[in-house]
Amino acid sequence: MKYAARLDFQLDMSHLAESEIAPLRDYGQVQRYGKNLPGDYVAQVAGGWSAKNKSVSNADCFIDQLPNALLKMERPYVIILELPAFDTGNPVLPAHRDYNKTCGINVYLETHGEVTKFYHWNRVEKKSEFVEEFCAATGEIWAMNTDVPHSVILVPNKPRSMLSFCFTKLPYSEVLSCFATR
Repeated sequence: MKYAARLDFQLDMSHLAESEIAPLRDYGQVQRYGKNLPGDYVAQVAGGWSAKNKSVSNADCFIDQLPNALLKMERPYVIILELPAFDTGNPVLPAHRDYNKTCGINVYLETHGEVTKFYHWNRVEKKSEFVEEFCAATGEIWAMNTDVPHSVILVPNKPRSMLSFCFTKLPYSEVLSCFATR
């Protein structure tokens, strides 16, 4: 795959039980990349946005488990991302590029067969064109190029959550070079 890779890496997630999780920020504006793509925008469901970022009080317990070579290049910040379940026929987190994030390493805490899709932005036609997709399972760890437009096709009434290591400077290729992939 060009924009995502499953990492052959293990993390001790037991620290999550002792974490204080607090609201950090929610996002509520559909970016240009998500317009004219199929799906029911979750931003329009129940009058609110569904992508909720939360802070993790003991983030260093997770960060310090990453490869030293990676941490020498950049120390990421950590969030929990929650996508609540909505009762709609075709829910989707619209195509977007992550703010202040070039790459993410996601540890999937709860999944239900959601599909993450990547797009190329066609500047001439002003539309997103599908490139590739992946489906992560609970417990898997994936690196993603979050600087590329991507969407998530959700499953009705099934919440999704992940712990995400967020890199703001390092490109995806450099983060990926520190790991074995599958």
